[in-house]
Amino acid sequence: MSDVGIRPARGIWLYPAAGADALVEAVRAADAAGLDEVWVADEGVARDPWVVLAAAARETSRVRLGVGITTPMLRHPGSLGSAAATLDELSGGRAVLGLGVGGTESLGPFGLHADKPVALVRDAIRTARAVVERRRDAGYEPPVHGAPARQVPIHVGAKGEQLNRLASREADGVFLSGFALDALDAPVAWARSVRPVHVGLFASVRFRSDARADPTSLIGAPDSVGAGLAALVQRHRPETIGLALVDGDDPVLMVQRAIEAFAALDAVLGFSSPG
Repeated sequence: MSDVGIRPARGIWLYPAAGADALVEAVRAADAAGLDEVWVADEGVARDPWVVLAAAARETSRVRLGVGITTPMLRHPGSLGSAAATLDELSGGRAVLGLGVGGTESLGPFGLHADKPVALVRDAIRTARAVVERRRDAGYEPPVHGAPARQVPIHVGAKGEQLNRLASREADGVFLSGFALDALDAPVAWARSVRPVHVGLFASVRFRSDARADPTSLIGAPDSVGAGLAALVQRHRPETIGLALVDGDDPVLMVQRAIEAFAALDAVLGFSSPG
């Protein structure tokens, strides 16, 4: 048995470049394989993650469904709370809301930039949570027609220190991705600086052995990728270890490769694969 303790959850992140049907099928494949989390990126005017995950909710039974990440710069946090609660209802309690400032792909087409990112995300967490939980908050009074109260975890996706410390104060977890894989000590520590929130580490993966070297990515065959994931688990003890499927291949094929990589991770660390 590994010395890293509890077997972390397994997750994948999907970039919404493929067709909507293919994305839904990839989520279904992840669920059928026993993966624990699927996140779909919100890149503004690409395929809409809420619509994809709502469709996938009826095609799956166990996998958690995360929007990761979405931005209050493009979607009002009240609307985000409503969408998260609705997805949670459709999926039987499997929704996760990932919040952040947003990147150039989502904000750039509109010429948007956040002047006060920490306050932006803090206020979005509070408003979205108030809507989901059907309770008063500054500037919000639950209306009669509001949806029933639910409990939806809110995770923050960010690279900066202050936003990750904010997550430790106010959110339920962090979605850490896009970092150099040898420079994760500080972000993980920031996320655990106030209270021990759920830490999800998602390494970009390129299964092509001839892919260009990238400090944020694991590169090569699934066995090699699995060994790289094992090293991250041993060093950081995340609650979720994940793969960001960034190559432009068929997302279902990418999920199959990710499953092989997770099996290699289990073999390295001596974990029993779930039945």
